Amino acid sequence: MLFTMIAATVFLVLAGVYFAVTEREADKKRTAIDRVGRMLAGDVDPEVIASILQESQSDLSSMLSEAAKKHAWLRSLDLMLYRAGRPIELTQLLGLTIGVAVACGTLGWLLGYGALGFLFGVAPVVVIRHLKNKRMALFGEQFPSALALFSRALRAGHAMSSALQMVGAEMQDPVGPEFALVAREISLGLSAEVALANLQDRLDCQDLPVFVTAVLVQLETGGNLAESLDNIGHVIRQRIQFHGKVKALTAQSMMSANVLLVVPFALFLLMYNQSPDFINPMIESETGFKVLIGAAVMAFSGWLLCRKIADVDA
Repeated sequence: MLFTMIAATVFLVLAGVYFAVTEREADKKRTAIDRVGRMLAGDVDPEVIASILQESQSDLSSMLSEAAKKHAWLRSLDLMLYRAGRPIELTQLLGLTIGVAVACGTLGWLLGYGALGFLFGVAPVVVIRHLKNKRMALFGEQFPSALALFSRALRAGHAMSSALQMVGAEMQDPVGPEFALVAREISLGLSAEVALANLQDRLDCQDLPVFVTAVLVQLETGGNLAESLDNIGHVIRQRIQFHGKVKALTAQSMMSANVLLVVPFALFLLMYNQSPDFINPMIESETGFKVLIGAAVMAFSGWLLCRKIADVDA
């Protein structure tokens, strides 16, 4: 009971600090948005608005933004957050990671598991990575439709920036906002080459470099860009259909892998519930505990092996 109370106290203190910092940043942003909204009603120097927006960023956020420019791991975390749709800010991710690691590590230390609890600190990063992969997969599914709309706009006589803006207005997230951002960067003075390079750097999509290369070649040498986009979209659709068929054919192997991983642990819990005296020697003795760890490692290795066999891209 005492261990639980101590762990809960540590968790609540860390959660309180985290939410206090988060609310402070949110208040500064809301205040800045209100000030900019009032100023936009009149004739205001853009530099004044820029200074207000700079003030809305907390000192910790500013420090991390500067550090991200120098340290690759911070930049990769920030880029992963962007690709995930930025559900939280970089400061919040780092604070949440540290908080979970300290809370779980303290609980693990009190329960006698040593520093193993600190490994749970990577849980927020794992969740963000899952959201990133899910959003980038959605971008890949929407990309052929965006290319078709872009091609039709070009055939109708629209300029490239206007066609990009049409795709941004018609398509949903994540394709729509990304194409709208490219159009906005071009309208603000960036060259099409730089804007498209920024798009390729921001996102993790294997089909995006083909699109960027086709557009850049058309800008330099000329040609029928609409026809090239139609061909690229057709190839992407065929590849998506192929991967769908492969996924259906390998579904049995994937299910076998999941069963191979779940069944041993389920049987262990069932036997422990029905006959605890039969399982207790495995848990209490050093030899039995090593056997359990070895069985868990082999079950996880078999799961990875089955998934590796079913992965045709590996």
